[in-house]
Amino acid sequence: MRLWQPLLQRLHRTPAYFWAGLLVGLMLLALGLATRVGHMPGAIAVEQATVLLAGQDEASASAVDLPHVWDNERRSWRGEAHYRLALPEALAQAVQIESGLALLLPRVGVRFRVLFNGQELSAECWRRSAGYCDAGTRAHFVQLPQRLMAPQWADNRIEIQIKGQLLRISGLSPVWVGPRDVLYQRFRWLTWWQVNLTWMVAASSFMMGVLSLLIWSRTAEPLFGLLGGGLVVLTVRLWLSTPVFLPGPFLIWDYIHKLSFTWYCGFTYLFMSELFDFRQSLVRKLVVAMMALGPFWLALQAGLENYQLYRLWTGVIALVCVLAILKVIHRARWGMNVNQRLMVVVSLATMATGLRDFLVVQMDFPGDTDIRWMTPGSLVLMFAMGWVLVRRTAQAMEQVAQLNTELARKVNEREAELHAVFDRLRVVENQRVLEAERRRLTRDMHDGLGSQLVQTLNLVHSSGAKVDSASVANMLNHALEELRMTLDSLEPMDGDLPTILGTLRQRISPTLQAARIDLDWQVEAVSAVPGLEVRGVMHLFRCLQEVFANVVQHAQATRVTVRTWERGGRIFLSAADNGVGLGDPLESGFREGGRGISNIRMRASEIGAEVRFSCAHPGTCVTFSFAADPGAAPLGAAVQA
Repeated sequence: MRLWQPLLQRLHRTPAYFWAGLLVGLMLLALGLATRVGHMPGAIAVEQATVLLAGQDEASASAVDLPHVWDNERRSWRGEAHYRLALPEALAQAVQIESGLALLLPRVGVRFRVLFNGQELSAECWRRSAGYCDAGTRAHFVQLPQRLMAPQWADNRIEIQIKGQLLRISGLSPVWVGPRDVLYQRFRWLTWWQVNLTWMVAASSFMMGVLSLLIWSRTAEPLFGLLGGGLVVLTVRLWLSTPVFLPGPFLIWDYIHKLSFTWYCGFTYLFMSELFDFRQSLVRKLVVAMMALGPFWLALQAGLENYQLYRLWTGVIALVCVLAILKVIHRARWGMNVNQRLMVVVSLATMATGLRDFLVVQMDFPGDTDIRWMTPGSLVLMFAMGWVLVRRTAQAMEQVAQLNTELARKVNEREAELHAVFDRLRVVENQRVLEAERRRLTRDMHDGLGSQLVQTLNLVHSSGAKVDSASVANMLNHALEELRMTLDSLEPMDGDLPTILGTLRQRISPTLQAARIDLDWQVEAVSAVPGLEVRGVMHLFRCLQEVFANVVQHAQATRVTVRTWERGGRIFLSAADNGVGLGDPLESGFREGGRGISNIRMRASEIGAEVRFSCAHPGTCVTFSFAADPGAAPLGAAVQA
């Protein structure tokens, strides 16, 4: 394995266009070997005939050499031409062979029939006056029955009658005569090449075209759309190049056949221009104009019944192809990537197959004129374009994977940074909370316990030697209560309002009993109140402490009622006495703008509560409202309800 590993690595690093060039070279070599002019044992090619046009007398018959293109002699494609051939004298002894004699017609006109000594042996599209039927798309094999042989060999006559077709070349190629088995093998080979291979290429083109269009519909990638469009029209052209019968006027299908070739060339070049980034080139604009003008030009050619217009049009297409090649050569000065080099190699090979067909068929260069190289060349070009798109898709997926990896790396980095920032912010927030809590405790200790201790100290200093121990003890009890209240507020109560009020009840009950005020406790279980944490509990304690202080000092009440309830998404707490009420602010202790109400309102706002002072008839009612959710009703509507 270690010995092969360097070789495998070197093969893996070899560019794709090198392998494409090697495979294309092997393909051209195989085509050359498969289509070289061979010898068919015992068969003879008849290359001379006499032709008589329908409606003319026998004296008008003329001798012609095969291949003979009838359309080169007549402008009109209508009518019939009767070709008469004599059996070669060299085959006079072959009638005794077991397989018998046969004819092989490699190429013949659109509609024809074969007669042997006046008897019809074969007819292709002869009796189909309407519809699309082209017998020239494949070779034809006709067996010569022994029973129809004339007693004298020289009296045997073969007649091939051909009907002309508007805008289609009609005529006859050399006819092979020989042993049935030998010619049938050649016929099967031509049928596979001319028909079966064409169907194979058409099926491959159709499947690849539909797949490309589906991918294009999902990705909107222009290359897939251009490839799909080109392969679909190529499928139409190949389908019409096979022996099929289609209903309708022949000229319409012939028009589609010619137009599909124009659009196929156009789509192929647009694919190349997109691949080579020739989007603003002059050649691209010419191709677009050619594809747009093609339908009108071909319609004009059909209307004028002038085949020369189509030949001129094919010349325009060939000129555009030459310009495209020159554009590629010009582009090569700035270098090409692997995909572009691959397409250049395959495109040049495909053009070589077309050039070979032109030289062999039209210019009589050596080669088998019955077999075209362009069909397998188109197949190779089609798969090369598909391979380019596969490589581009794979490269795009690799780029996406790399981008995703890079994005994940950056996200992880940013996440780590955010975690670090969050940790720092959490430390700062904890410090801020601790500092705020420290300031709150300091303020509460200063305002409560500190104030009581200062007053007690002042009392001791001012009394001198005569200290009123009872007064000092009372003031120290107040200071102790302040300390206990501060400590109670530090207990975690999680917004449990009944528990918070129960803790407060222990502190205020002795004071109310000393003032001979009954406490009516109607505290019910309610939902947790958001915002009543340590700081909020102390604010609520201070608010209620102020309320009960006013009840004891000013209200002249005998009963105070503490009540909780929940309604309309809000939680309510009220403290109501039966004293003098709000009619006399000096006696009740509650006066708008006074220090007591201002402190209560300020502390209530700190815990997100609303407070309302109202007459209890008799007495005063102070109501606190806490929102259980953001959509709760306002205080006034809830209380009135």
